[in-house]
Amino acid sequence: MVVKRLVVFSSRNSPKDDKERAMTVASQLPRVTTVAPSRAVLYGLLAVAALSVGGAVISVAGDLSPSLLDAMGPDGRLSIPLPMMVAQVALAFAAGSPRRAVALIGSGLLAAALLAGVVSGFFDGGYADDRLTAVERVYQVTFVGTLAVVGVMAARRFWQVLRSTSA
Repeated sequence: MVVKRLVVFSSRNSPKDDKERAMTVASQLPRVTTVAPSRAVLYGLLAVAALSVGGAVISVAGDLSPSLLDAMGPDGRLSIPLPMMVAQVALAFAAGSPRRAVALIGSGLLAAALLAGVVSGFFDGGYADDRLTAVERVYQVTFVGTLAVVGVMAARRFWQVLRSTSA
């Protein structure tokens, strides 16, 4: 970002006063801050996406859902709905951004979305579905555990970026 200085010279002020005023104005302008890029959250979320697709395949094979699109819809028990997965991948890319504001927004929203995904299973009956076999239940626990771990990774990235002071 280019910082332009506005210097107003007047006959009443000395050049020293004008220089101090110019430096004050320049120091008050916002600067684009950067942070170290990180792809850890993205890699974690790609693992979640792979588990989600695998869960959809298991759901179809186990007659929990009639098709892959149904298994990756709002009633899926072993996967994330497809639109949510696309949004989470976009947020994971943003979380790894070197631009501080983008990384804060991406990691914060992703952490909240993953938390909502974990908590929603308690309210939509996903964790209490009697149709799940023992293997499907283990897969569900693994999947939800991975959601929680990646959510913690996103929250950690948020706090790291929030505390960073590099410019």
